[in-house]
Amino acid sequence: MPDPIVRVEDVGLRFDKFTALDGVSLSVETGQCIVICGPSGSGKSTLLRCINGLERFQAGEVFVDGVRVRDNTDLPKLRRGIGMVFQHFELYPHMTVLENITLAPIRAKGVPRAQAEKLARDYLERVGIADQADKYPGRLSGGQQQRAAIARALALEPKVMLFDEPTSALDPEMIAEVLYVMRDLARGGMTMLVVTHEMGFAREVADEVIFMDRGRVVERSGVKEFFTAPRADRTKEFLNKILVKF
Repeated sequence: MPDPIVRVEDVGLRFDKFTALDGVSLSVETGQCIVICGPSGSGKSTLLRCINGLERFQAGEVFVDGVRVRDNTDLPKLRRGIGMVFQHFELYPHMTVLENITLAPIRAKGVPRAQAEKLARDYLERVGIADQADKYPGRLSGGQQQRAAIARALALEPKVMLFDEPTSALDPEMIAEVLYVMRDLARGGMTMLVVTHEMGFAREVADEVIFMDRGRVVERSGVKEFFTAPRADRTKEFLNKILVKF
């Protein structure tokens, strides 16, 4: 059996007196979609940043596709295999959508411009905004900007996609269009770690759900078990609050 494409082993991270991650361990197999949920400040986003080498952890180990993530790791090379989508799009406002997407393939991978532009247009078509290629981000809706950000991450043809609350900055009407794109990626076999509070997405798309609290993994289980028979009292409390019915 092949090794997990992402492996996190007993990772710890402190900021002064605050413990952000406390002995976190998990693994992700190729093709899995894992949803990570939990209250604010539970370490979800910090965990993604550790996997991508954006945050330095003090204890434990992280491996992505067999590469050990540490201070002496070639991080630019590592990140070429990891797509990351942030809460606030992070698009360059002075560049068109097409230029935003082609920048990394041209500079980081040496892809010829014509090839990079074709690839970018293919991914814009995939996320449903091919007609927005020549516009600047400020002319797009929030949902369109986030879909452009997903296309930008895909243009590096990553082995793993990390989503850090990708719908949290969107108006309610725009959330669905982004989730549809993510659903299609998961169904197409993309390996995904998704930090989100969108429990409908988790129910429909995730292979497993991880619940974190106070920097620890409290529970990890299959989707049906997570929502119908959670084991930990803290998980039950969390679900009772976010799935409240009026």
